[in-house]
Amino acid sequence: MTTYAVPNGNRMIELKVPGDVEVTLVSNRDVPVIQDVKEAIRDAILHPVASKRLSSLVRPGQKAAVIVTDVTRKLPEEIILPLLIEELRKGGIGDEDITFIVATGTHRPNTTEEMAAKFGPDLVRRFRFINHNAWEPQGLKNMGTSRRGIPLIVNREAAEADVRISTGVIETHLFAGYSGGVKSLAVGVAGEATIAATHNYEMIRNGRLGIIENNPFREFLTEAASAVGLDFIVNCVQTGKKELVQVVAGHPVAAFEEGVSTARSMVEVELEHPGDILVTGVSSPKNRDLYQATRAANTSVFGPRPAVTKGGVLLIPATCEDGFGKPGYVDWMSRCNSAEEIIRSACDGFAPGDQKALILGWILNQARIVMTDCMIPAGELSRIHLESAPTLQQAFDLELKRRPHARVVIIPDALLSLPIVREADLS
Repeated sequence: MTTYAVPNGNRMIELKVPGDVEVTLVSNRDVPVIQDVKEAIRDAILHPVASKRLSSLVRPGQKAAVIVTDVTRKLPEEIILPLLIEELRKGGIGDEDITFIVATGTHRPNTTEEMAAKFGPDLVRRFRFINHNAWEPQGLKNMGTSRRGIPLIVNREAAEADVRISTGVIETHLFAGYSGGVKSLAVGVAGEATIAATHNYEMIRNGRLGIIENNPFREFLTEAASAVGLDFIVNCVQTGKKELVQVVAGHPVAAFEEGVSTARSMVEVELEHPGDILVTGVSSPKNRDLYQATRAANTSVFGPRPAVTKGGVLLIPATCEDGFGKPGYVDWMSRCNSAEEIIRSACDGFAPGDQKALILGWILNQARIVMTDCMIPAGELSRIHLESAPTLQQAFDLELKRRPHARVVIIPDALLSLPIVREADLS
């Protein structure tokens, strides 16, 4: 027997696998992390990619909008923002002309206490911080329509500022390939109509994790940011523990692409064959509800090529003590009798957030999902076509009994690893 450790939140679960079973372990490459975070950020801002220094891009009297991430993203903005302010001041922009817009998208507003904890209490006290509101017409501005007919509606203060800057994290993203770059502007401070139009059936169907080339979602992001005008970005590449690996700053596309190159070298791992049984671990806090935990299946199906065979199985250990998470997808999936019906019904459209049902429908069309070590009752999971087992070991043993010669792939942190199946070895 060989023993493997798979996370369920902060707890590690042991999985024993017979020695004669073919197992591939997929894990991120170890990379050096930055020790002096402040100096690395300062150096990136002072030596931007394909751009003049920020202090040279601005003029006295201009209004600057700095688009920052919300509480669902973790990056060292308490260090980034003072350094950006320093550059803006050097260019002649006064503190009273700087507004920080929290890119909530369709998420809830962030509280003042959350902002103080994230950006620093002194900064939040001295500067103007506002939450974006995707539903408030007076706070939005219509900038026209994209080539694909998507309305370009963005935050009015961002649109009417003289200078626009954004922060962000570069990591794998289901629709955009990789998050970061222009996404904070094009989605993070977009109107609900724009967000709904970008999270539709066609956009999701054509998006792929890790693919930014010929990606319609990414193309829209770039087009929208070009229409509004994004002048400067600061993006971070981080490990799963949120340790800083690289900071890129400057041109919103060129700097982003440099960061993507680093992110790819970390998370994309070649896989010789797709697996029949995939074990996909979920680290804290994503194991707390089903909406987040089932993201562990995304990299196995929505990569450039599926990492699980057609008719295979995905085993996901996650406690889900907070239940299903957002309710909309549960209601939708429970009304359908099959994965195919879920997919067909998506053509009628859906609200932002409910795309989870379509995503799970596509995954279930490729492979079964078995939740293990999960607090959601089996009967509740079966309503949305998911299976369950008391423990990961029991689920694995049962699947191996069904398929004695199965190829097994273990991905200890499935949210941070992207298996890339060799093109010639699809089976």
